[in-house]
Parts: sequence; structure tokens; C-alpha cells
Amino acid sequence: MKPIVADTDDRRWQAVCERDTRADGQFVFAVLTTGICCRPSCRSRRARRENVRFFADVAAAVAAGFRPCKRCQPDKDYPQQQRVDKVAQACRLLEQDAPLTLEALAGQLAMSPFHFHRLFKSVTGMTPKAWQ
Repeated sequence: MKPIVADTDDRRWQAVCERDTRADGQFVFAVLTTGICCRPSCRSRRARRENVRFFADVAAAVAAGFRPCKRCQPDKDYPQQQRVDKVAQACRLLEQDAPLTLEALAGQLAMSPFHFHRLFKSVTGMTPKAWQ
């Protein structure tokens, strides 16, 4: 997926209206009436255009007095990066000497065995057992 060019406020507003994930990381928008800043792809109710301001990043929005949205969490890593980090942590655990069961490994990552297995396979293309 090719990132969009959100270089004007009109293009940024269009990305917000479409909840375009390609615009995530290029800017954040803040709503004056709520005092919250969000990613362009945030699923929260869309604000009126006259109440929206755009910022280059979360730090600039926070410096202007806005707080990060609790729903889209623009101050945290992107969801895909969080998943990759979990799998990387699992790989480090699997490379230790003692073999781990799927349940034990998922428990150490605070995930259900089913969800962990599915996530691991989607990121690495292998099952945890095959990795071990």
C-alpha cells in the first residue's frame, strides 16, 4: 500500500474523513472541543471541520495542550509494530535452551494460545513448534 501525500490541510481532512490508514504516521489531528489528538485512521466519531487542527506529530499536539486518544493511541507504536514486537519477544524465548509449550509461551506474552499461534504464523510464516 502506497502512502498518501498529505501536504495540505484539505488532503489531511480528506484522509481523516476516509479514515485512511496510509496517512497514519504522517500527521495527527486534534479536536478543539474535546482536547484530544488522534491518528487519521481513528474510528472515533468524526468532529466538525472547524474544530479540527493538524499537527506533524503527537508531541506537537501534546505541547499545544491536547491529550492522546485512548481509542487509537497515537502516542504508542502502530498496531502492526506491536504485533511484530510480540513475535520477536516470543522468538527470543523460543531460542532459549528449555523448550516451551504453546500454552506456556502464550502465557508469558499475556495472550491466549490460539491468538498467539495465529499471530506468530501470520508474522513469521511458521508455527512456534517449527521455529523451535
